[in-house]
Order: sequence, then C-alpha cells, then structure tokens
Amino acid sequence: MSSLQEILNLNVVDNITHYVEISNRLKDENGDNLKFKIKPIIFEELNRLKRKATFINKNGQAIIDEGKLNTLCIIEATLEPSFKDIKSMEQLNVSTPEQYLNKVLLAGEIEKLIKEILIISGFMESIDELVVDIKN
Repeated sequence: MSSLQEILNLNVVDNITHYVEISNRLKDENGDNLKFKIKPIIFEELNRLKRKATFINKNGQAIIDEGKLNTLCIIEATLEPSFKDIKSMEQLNVSTPEQYLNKVLLAGEIEKLIKEILIISGFMESIDELVVDIKN
C-alpha cells in the first residue's frame, strides 16, 4: 500500500493542464468547437491575485472584488489562447488583458471558463459530481 506522501510525490500539480470547451460560438474551420487550454491556480498565485483584487472600502475594511479576482484568475490560468498577447490587444485597440478578455468573450463564456479553472484548481466539484450527489 502506498503512503500519502508517496501518492503526493507522484501527483505534483505544476504540470496539470486541461482542454475545455466553453462555447458553441467558437469553432474551427471544420465546425468543431475550439478548446481553451487551462491550468490550475496554485495557492501562491491565488494569494497574489487576491492582493491585486483587494480594495479598502470607506469603512477601512479590505474587500476582495470577486469579479476582478475571477478575471485575473482567467488571465493567469488560461494558457491558450493568451489573454496577455500584445498583438491581439493592439489589434482590438485595448490596452490590458482584462479589456481584451471582455472584448472577446461573452459573460456566459467567462463564467464557464472560471468554473472550469476552479474545478481543476480543487475549489469546487465538477457539475457531474454535484448532480450525482444531489440525486443520492
């Protein structure tokens, strides 16, 4: 029997990637849905992104802007396409990855992408697992 330590050593997280479909709108020349290549958000990255998405309200409390955090997570965790691509941003006359993301994806596509990133990052179960749990 393998120990937990051995299992962890065989399952490092720095090379995990997944391909996900987020829309029927985005198709290749053969009419097949295009897939986004994503990676999990690791703990260190998440903390850095949380700091970038945090603001101080008028009462002096630190508040995390969840929309901004989700946007930053998508930009960091999406490997293909790159929302940081300078040429693409210039082509669409936007100056930030956040603007580019909002220019090329619909709100529902953004929601689907962040859900997939959260699932592979271990923050939520897949929809299929939740449906099974609900049925039982």
